[in-house]
Amino acid sequence: MLFRGYFFSRWSIVCLGLCCGLLSLPSAAATPSIKYSLAMPEPWTHLFRVRIDIDRLPEGQASVDLQLPTWRSGRYVIFDFAGSVVEFSAVDGAGQPLDWMKTDKSTWKVTKGRSTALTVTYSVYADDFLNRTRGLNDRHGFVDGSAVFMFVQDLRALPVTLAVEPYGGWHVTTGLDSIPGERHRFLAPTYDDLIDSPLEIGTQRDYDFLVEGKPHVISIYGPLNCNIDSLKGEIATIVTMNARFWGSLPYSRYVFLFHAGPGSGGGTEHLNSAVLDVSADPSPAPRSSRSLRGLIGHEFFHTWNVKQFRPRGMDPYILTGEIYPRELWIVEGSTSYMHNLLQVRTGLTAVADFVRGLANAVQDERRRPGNRVQSVAQCSFDIWIRPSNPAEAVNFTSDIYAKGAQVSLCLDLEIRQRSGNRHSFDDLLKNLLARFPRGSGGYTLGDVRQIAGELAGSPMDEFFSEYVEGVTPLRWEQMLGYAGLRVDTVVAPVRRWLGVALSDASGRALVKMVFAGSPAYRDGINAGDEIVALDGHRVDGTQLTTRIGEYAPRDTVRITLLREDQLRELQVILDSPEPPSYSVRRVDTPTPLQRAIYSSWLNDPW
Repeated sequence: MLFRGYFFSRWSIVCLGLCCGLLSLPSAAATPSIKYSLAMPEPWTHLFRVRIDIDRLPEGQASVDLQLPTWRSGRYVIFDFAGSVVEFSAVDGAGQPLDWMKTDKSTWKVTKGRSTALTVTYSVYADDFLNRTRGLNDRHGFVDGSAVFMFVQDLRALPVTLAVEPYGGWHVTTGLDSIPGERHRFLAPTYDDLIDSPLEIGTQRDYDFLVEGKPHVISIYGPLNCNIDSLKGEIATIVTMNARFWGSLPYSRYVFLFHAGPGSGGGTEHLNSAVLDVSADPSPAPRSSRSLRGLIGHEFFHTWNVKQFRPRGMDPYILTGEIYPRELWIVEGSTSYMHNLLQVRTGLTAVADFVRGLANAVQDERRRPGNRVQSVAQCSFDIWIRPSNPAEAVNFTSDIYAKGAQVSLCLDLEIRQRSGNRHSFDDLLKNLLARFPRGSGGYTLGDVRQIAGELAGSPMDEFFSEYVEGVTPLRWEQMLGYAGLRVDTVVAPVRRWLGVALSDASGRALVKMVFAGSPAYRDGINAGDEIVALDGHRVDGTQLTTRIGEYAPRDTVRITLLREDQLRELQVILDSPEPPSYSVRRVDTPTPLQRAIYSSWLNDPW
């Protein structure tokens, strides 16, 4: 997904020099060589066999620390991959056993003495396909290198090779460069490139095609019966629109790895590839790839946003612990905003659908209580401790994806308005790429604010203080108005609102979450409750919502529910109306600037 050509060469050379300095190596000839091997002789055991050969180590370095990352890029969760490592051993160049010990949960210290060669072997239990980390069974294997391959910190910047021994007749699909003439052997310019190039190993179906003169691969594992020609065409459109936006494609080859299976969903961006989990579809009628556009577009836009330029603290990644950037709303939220916007500009998404989506964005931003508690910058910082409980998350935290996209959209329109439509959020992202390419150390929130002010022609301190670092509600009416769009509250009879989200399963009204500030929240209904009756009459989820809406303001209702298998009864005062919904449409008489902003923003003539 990233760093071929110029960026590879420059970064490799710089880091090689740093590494040689760290190790006090006298010449390039003494630079250590690092070779990884990966085997899976009995895939049904879920065990990958890993071997690391390191040669030309300094004689005076008595020990070597090998570490395994605790998380993978694209997912801000501590996985502690070391917990699945078994059968660790080490020998010197003559095959003699070496002493080793663990110094923390993810570090193995090997005492090598004066030996200049070291071989480490270990196994990794791999049965976690859904988190896109590492999985192996009798049908296929998948490897995110962060979850499998150990590293030596001082050698991270050196080139490495990887030899894979697939089981039986399996083959390997990866974004790594193949070593010419050597089947299943690959080369990575650095360890970081190795772990950012996932491997699919099995009987996956690979489809090659060209876009912008460069090879691309669609690789499909599992029952996904899509129209390949249609999927190629839509991916080609997404690739081309990004190439036009950024100016070029920063890779020599790109791989789209599709995993189709039950319960699958989501994706992860990588160096020059993406892992795309989709639901299984074994039906004989080919499925439309239309539902995949958003997922593909999001992960592919990351080829630049986070893979070509990153926040400070992520460049390079700290692999063995948390990082704390306040800019993850730019990484994820801006990506969500821009991939949607580009699809509108190129016709993959209808303008009318995008405008309708704006109404949903207004409602979502205003309905989420957590947006009034936590800023999007703080949400970025606290991403490692975000609640797993949906009710807690919605009520007390913001969201780097949805709120990040909403802030990005409003920032775009603010820049366009202040600059007389001479600049936009497009220019902000391109400036970040130009000023902070990978290897530069990364950008900060202050850098984003400064560039936004330069483009807008006036300081943006107030915008960032209120909407990025603060919890001020977005002024949708004003900001969408810059583009000649009008926000209206949908006129409807005033309905009472209980304030719960329900899961209506087989006639059971199960409470998924309770919204802070609602009657249900104030009067004691909890997530996990099953509401069985309203004023003594049994209800399912649909009936409950309908009947609640028919009560008069400040009516008191009797809610009968099951909580932990015990029958409970609560009195709830319906003193809150249902939160409004919105519509967005173009104004009747736009100003010249409104017309210009609308047309250039959406590539749609007024």
